[in-house]
Amino acid sequence: MKNIIKAFFAGMLFLAFTAGAYAMDGYQQLANEITDAGTSIQGKKIAIIPFSYADGRAGATKDGSVISERLTIKMINMHKFEIIERSVLDKVMAELKLQASGTIDASSAQQLGKVLGVEAIVTGTLVETSGGQIEVNARLIKTETAQAIGASQVTLDKNWVGDAATAPQQPAYQQPAYQQPAAAAPMRAPVARGEHEYGFFDIFMGFGAPDMKLEFSNANGNITLSNLPGDTNNDLGIDLNSIIGHADYRTVTWDKLKTEGVGPIAFRVGGFGKGALGGDIELSYEKRNIAAQDTTWSLNGGAPGNFTFTSNDYATVKTFGISGDLLIRHAGKKVDPYFGIGLGLSLNSIELPYVKGFTNGSFVRPTEDMGLGFMFRIPVGLRMKIAEKTQLVAELRYELNSISFDRGGVSGESDSIVLSGVKFIVGMGFDF
Repeated sequence: MKNIIKAFFAGMLFLAFTAGAYAMDGYQQLANEITDAGTSIQGKKIAIIPFSYADGRAGATKDGSVISERLTIKMINMHKFEIIERSVLDKVMAELKLQASGTIDASSAQQLGKVLGVEAIVTGTLVETSGGQIEVNARLIKTETAQAIGASQVTLDKNWVGDAATAPQQPAYQQPAYQQPAAAAPMRAPVARGEHEYGFFDIFMGFGAPDMKLEFSNANGNITLSNLPGDTNNDLGIDLNSIIGHADYRTVTWDKLKTEGVGPIAFRVGGFGKGALGGDIELSYEKRNIAAQDTTWSLNGGAPGNFTFTSNDYATVKTFGISGDLLIRHAGKKVDPYFGIGLGLSLNSIELPYVKGFTNGSFVRPTEDMGLGFMFRIPVGLRMKIAEKTQLVAELRYELNSISFDRGGVSGESDSIVLSGVKFIVGMGFDF
C-alpha cells in the first residue's frame, strides 16, 4: 500500500504540473513571479519599461514594446499594483532623456522614482533563441535603492510582425536609444495560446451500477457464524439458512453483488496544450449500497453456495475521491474526442449495521468504519463546444475502487470491498 500511495502522489504531481502548464502562458508566469517578488510594495505604483535586446542590436524596438505591453495587461488585470500608463512613461523618459533598456542604472531608476512617484520599475533584456522564440529576463528594481528585489525568466513565441529575429548583432554591447512610439492606435495583447489550447473546469454527474465484491478475512480464522437458537455469536449478522450449527471461518466472500446509489458527483480542473496531451485533477463523491438480491457466497474459499440479501442496507459505502487523468485527444473545431488513464485515492465511510466490530471500545454491532481505497479508471469521452467558452462533456468510463478496512480494528482482520464497473457521466465544461 505504501508503494501504491507513493506512486499515486508522483502521478498526481505530474498531472497537476501538466494541467497547470496548459492553464498558464509565459506572460502570466512573468506577471505572477514579479508580483510574488513585490509583496512588500503591493498596492503602490510601478512602471514597466519596454525591454531591449541584450546584444544591443539596432532598430529592434518593437519586440521589447510588444512584450512589455502584454506583460502590462496581465499585471493590470491582477490588481496588485498601480501601473503607470505607457503614454505618461514615454513622455517622462523622453524629458529625462533616458533610454528604454534592461540596463537602467541606479541614477536613472532614482530619477524615474521621483518624477513618476513609483516604488519600483520592471525592466529586462531579450535574447533571441532558436525556432523564432525570445528569452525574456525580467527584473523588479526598487527605485529608492536601485536594488533588484525579484526576477523572472521565460521563453516566449514571437507571434507578431516586425523586428526581424535575424537582425545582425552588434560587435559590442551598446545600449539602444529609446524611441518614442508613433501616435497610433494602442497595441492590444493578443491571445498567446494556440487555436486548440485551453484550460477547463467541469461539473458533472455520473450514472451506473457497479458491482461490489465484499470479503471478510481474518488470519486467526475466528469469524464466527451461527444459527443455533439463543447463540448471539454471529459476527456478521447474516441469516444462515444454508448452514446448521456454530463454526469459525477464515474468509467469507460475496462476489459480483448488485448495487444501488448515486454518483459520482464531481468537478475537475485540467487542460490541453497545443498537441494531443492533456490532464486533469478530479474531486468526487459517490454513495453505493448492496441491493436486495439472490446471489452466492463462499466460505474459506470453497464452492459457492446460495445466499439471499433480504434488505438493501447490509453494506453502504460513501466515497470521497481525489484522482487525476492523463488524457490524449484529437483536437477539432467543435468536438474533441479523448481517452486516457487515471489513478486516485479514496476515503470511504463504511456502514455495516448487522456486523460486529469495535465501536467505542466494545465488540458490538453496528460497525461504522473508515477505509482507504485505491482508484483506477479508463475514460473515453467527448468535449462538444456549444458556446464560446462552454462545452458539453459526455464520458464513458470503467472505474475500480479497491477499499481496505478491519471492522474498527479487529485483531487479524483484513477485509475488503471492491467496486468496479462502467459509468456514464454528463456535465458542463467551462474554458479558461
